[in-house]
Amino acid sequence: LELPRPKILRVSDGELSAVDWQNAPKAEFGVIGDPVSHSRSPKMHEAAYRSLGLPYSYLAIHVPVGEVEPALDHLKAIGYRGLNVTVPNKVSALQWSTKPDAVATRIGAANTLDLTSGRCTNTDGSGFLDTLSDLNLPSGARVHILGSGGSARALAATLPAAGYDVAIWNRTRTSAEKLKEEFPLSEVLETPSLDCDLLVNTTSAGLTGDRLPIDWSGANNLIAYDLVYGSTPFLEEADRHGLQTVDGKGLLVAQGARSFYWWLGFDPPRQVMLEAIQ
Repeated sequence: LELPRPKILRVSDGELSAVDWQNAPKAEFGVIGDPVSHSRSPKMHEAAYRSLGLPYSYLAIHVPVGEVEPALDHLKAIGYRGLNVTVPNKVSALQWSTKPDAVATRIGAANTLDLTSGRCTNTDGSGFLDTLSDLNLPSGARVHILGSGGSARALAATLPAAGYDVAIWNRTRTSAEKLKEEFPLSEVLETPSLDCDLLVNTTSAGLTGDRLPIDWSGANNLIAYDLVYGSTPFLEEADRHGLQTVDGKGLLVAQGARSFYWWLGFDPPRQVMLEAIQ
């Protein structure tokens, strides 16, 4: 006999909105950040829960800088099992964790927490690698990273070990130089360079609508990749110059799927998750 599917207990309707951590209703999973109301993670995860008949909810929760520790303590106390963490709270999330894994420790930031056990990990780098399989990059491809924040750290820690030749640029050069001292990067760039196979924007420019100081006139056959999902000035400029562009939707799914597996021990329906955020 086919057993009845469990009722989905949802406190979120999946719209692009967020709740302050002090007023967060009970749920099992969520994402914290500042800002976080733009996040499509609730739609993505709850679509996966519905597809699998799982009685879980996933919320976007606003946690400002300086409030991560009390927020995590509170959310744990009211029954949250796991959280994804986005900017600017990834370092604080690692500091809160009592059992960081080797990946989060090496990157120096956590984007996935298990509140019940105190464990944490970081799926930024591994999720990014998941998305490169369809891009047909050459062996030893040259990758230029723009930015030096938490996501840039994850890529700097992950890509060289996977065989990529990685250089980095940041508006504040000293921040990029610190990453080169810590990770096996080939070069700190004076200006954003198009002499690469893959140009990755990890800065917040996609969220703020700012334009990066890139001279696109020398554009060749590189791929422009923005970690932000949707249209950004970076991707619009690349597209105008005839370049292949990739936004962060696939990365969001890859990271989310890895978090889902890390929490629950089985794979989610990735196509369902992707369709939910299109």
